[in-house]
Amino acid sequence: MSSNTKFDCLFRSLTESLGPDGKVLLASNSECESAKRIQSEDILVVKPFTPQAIPQVLNTVDRLQNEYKCLSVYPVSTGKNWGYGSATPSTKNENAILLDMSLLNEVTFFDAESGVISVQPGVTQQQLYDFLQEQNAPFMVPVTGAGPTTSILGNALERGYGITPIADHFTAVTAVKGYLADGSFYESSLQAMSNTAHSNGEECYVDKTFKWKHGPYLDGIFTQSGNMVVSEVTIALARKKPAFDSFYMRFFNEKSFETAYGVVQDIFQNLEGVVGSINLMDKRRVAAMVADNPQGAGNHAVMTSEQVNKIAKKFDVPEWTVVGTIYGTKAVAKAAKKDIKKIAAKKADQLLFSNSLLVSLGKVVTENTNLALLSSAREQLEKLSAGIEVMQGKPSQVALPLAYWRNPRVKPDKKRIMNPAEDGCGLLWYAPLVPAKANAMKQFVDMIRTIAPKYNIEPMITFTNLSGISTDSTIPIVFDKENPQAVDDAHNCLDALYHEGLKQGFVPYRLNIKQQQELDPNSTFWKTAGKIAHALDPKGIISPDRYNPYKNLI
Repeated sequence: MSSNTKFDCLFRSLTESLGPDGKVLLASNSECESAKRIQSEDILVVKPFTPQAIPQVLNTVDRLQNEYKCLSVYPVSTGKNWGYGSATPSTKNENAILLDMSLLNEVTFFDAESGVISVQPGVTQQQLYDFLQEQNAPFMVPVTGAGPTTSILGNALERGYGITPIADHFTAVTAVKGYLADGSFYESSLQAMSNTAHSNGEECYVDKTFKWKHGPYLDGIFTQSGNMVVSEVTIALARKKPAFDSFYMRFFNEKSFETAYGVVQDIFQNLEGVVGSINLMDKRRVAAMVADNPQGAGNHAVMTSEQVNKIAKKFDVPEWTVVGTIYGTKAVAKAAKKDIKKIAAKKADQLLFSNSLLVSLGKVVTENTNLALLSSAREQLEKLSAGIEVMQGKPSQVALPLAYWRNPRVKPDKKRIMNPAEDGCGLLWYAPLVPAKANAMKQFVDMIRTIAPKYNIEPMITFTNLSGISTDSTIPIVFDKENPQAVDDAHNCLDALYHEGLKQGFVPYRLNIKQQQELDPNSTFWKTAGKIAHALDPKGIISPDRYNPYKNLI
């Protein structure tokens, strides 16, 4: 049987098994929105209309595995995992089926009193925000910089984080449900016990509110893995506090990093629990937020020092910027604000609070004045307002223009829904955990600024301080996707940062497809993870090589 004939037979088999519960498309089909986010050869895309269609797909794949070498299913929620592969299956195998669950977009449970909510894979940040607004519910969406159209469930399972009060998003996940490779439905021990007393299988409320269940904690093995097709997660949303304020500190001295990070440490030591995660950004990162690329989007070159300084002068950009949030009662927020002023005194060159009279007056003046002289100030305040909304749990596209920094074909436009994958943006992420110590972080800064320019990659640095002891850095590797040299340089830059960073103690917490394939299969950890995966899915039906280097040794 020829490969084309086999492909047609597979298409028919999947279509017949789904019936009215889903549809099958070729990635080349113009109606297949998923295809615009796939960076690989033509594959089949299955879009279930109901969760019950998922086991039908799995059982069909199981039945056909003898006919198709390495036939497997690769689930995605909305497929908008920008910079980590988007919707591309983590395999080189041509017999891959993309299971696009974006149409499974229901909120299946919501307790308006506690903020506990259950969502399917296709529920986006914007959809959840709109739902909470309609309910007039005082809870925050666990937003990220990826934007309004990205999946809540997908980000949680990737162990993503944000800058709202519950920074680590999987921390807020209290229950996971889904389908194992054999088509069986997985739910927790609490729900299983409840089912013995309720023949109708009604939802067990305490299952949704108690994370740890009985016995071994199993829900975690379904994150960053292919161990199950997750069809629902339950999340405990953060409640909006009576008072909110954000603070912005600016440090203009070239050697002010230690001072800036010292302030961050002092804030956590004194106000952890009141202050959320804190971002620390360098001059080039902020410059890319407030100005267009002075080199031109199609030029594969790093900004010169003169260009950076020109932007800094025009937009008043410091060497380091600290951004954080205060959540609490009015009395707590007032006291915290007073403490932060004391901590920053004689250290930060400038300290602003989002609720300050200066910021409020600036908004009024720029919104009601059309002088060209105020255009840059107006733009900065608009971005400041959008950033504040993100910290309050409102989805925003404020961070997405960065992906277009070197895209000469498409300009970012906040008036439309931006999609970096569809718009052909070149973006990779280097996202290591960095020891939360000033000397190690300074060493990391030096490494980025030494390696990235060698590959003509702009060295833009953000530290997200998740707590007083945990710091993550996100380094965007932005490039022109249609420039072969730029593509090679981007991937070589990421490799260089990855390997040199490991030598210096900077270990990524999240990996792209290529990096997953380079994990050490002989380590005890990956052997253990691989044995669990093999026990659950011996035929390798669900994403068999996703965070699973051990599969090749079985």
